[in-house]
Amino acid sequence: MVEIFFPSSIDPTVSGMIATPSPGISTLLFLGLITGLVRGRTRRLKRPSFLGVAAHISLGILVAGSAACSGMRTPHGTDPGHPGSEIRRDLPYHKDDPHRVLDLHRPQADGPLPAVILVHGGSWARGNRSRMERVADKAVERGYAALNIEYRLAPEHRYPAQLIDVLDAVCWVRANSEALDIDPDRIALWGYSAGGHLSLLAAARPDLAAADSRCADVPATVQACVAGAGPSDLRLLGGARPVQAFLGGSPEEIPLIYEEASPLVAADSDFPPTFLYHGRDDWIVNVEHSRRMRDALGAAGVSVELFETGGGHISGARFEVEPLDRAFDFLDRSLPKTSPPALAAEATEVE
Repeated sequence: MVEIFFPSSIDPTVSGMIATPSPGISTLLFLGLITGLVRGRTRRLKRPSFLGVAAHISLGILVAGSAACSGMRTPHGTDPGHPGSEIRRDLPYHKDDPHRVLDLHRPQADGPLPAVILVHGGSWARGNRSRMERVADKAVERGYAALNIEYRLAPEHRYPAQLIDVLDAVCWVRANSEALDIDPDRIALWGYSAGGHLSLLAAARPDLAAADSRCADVPATVQACVAGAGPSDLRLLGGARPVQAFLGGSPEEIPLIYEEASPLVAADSDFPPTFLYHGRDDWIVNVEHSRRMRDALGAAGVSVELFETGGGHISGARFEVEPLDRAFDFLDRSLPKTSPPALAAEATEVE
């Protein structure tokens, strides 16, 4: 595997790391119980009260948790993930903004690997990459590299800033594909909620990448897309404050922007294979958004699947295991298994 050299702002202590699993809640509770009972016994409580026992157990959980967590974080820039994987954090994909960063989650396997670029939700105005950690973990389990990105948020930054950031991240990954040991022709976008919208739109409109960005030399195209509960037609949500804050006005004030920013409008035969998942009980983003997107892509001859769950926006489709497994099954079928030479054959370090 090609060694990756990071910018000076990143601690380069990232060689050959085998991760160890983090302690779970059940482990901490068990350790806390044992520690608390031992402390109570050593204090020789002849008739311990309920509050006394509870206090000792609580203290035990605190002590055990502190001890267990003391080694969970490694030096800045690296983190352990699942056994046989590694995480490299805070890699800047935009040279002029230290806040536009991503985390690389990678299985320790021979590459080049297929990759998913993860885009978090939060009404385009809040949230961060931690919301997509579960998908990143699943990606590693399935043999994919995951690149979990941060992007600029509304209302301080309005459309198309968020879209440009997603496309810039795609171009960064493609430009550094050899150094990252990633196959530039097996890259998918994956987002949830507002991140699902941005993933669909970026997959449909790579031409909207900033002309002065890295995308001037590297195409912002991806080979597949996964979108969970993504609003596909913003014209249907024009009265919602988050949409107006994101786009900068109402549908009556800026109708062309609403049209441009709606993935449904861009559904044509050039769209990459797409997997959609959505909770039937979602009252925040109605499942009809994904149904219409499926129908439009299918009519254009695009490979598309929609999996509907019984949950809502948060409790169901976002956290259920089955949609994630089905999505990766779709990616396994949709992304080619062989790779041509990497896009930048001479690259040996991340730029």
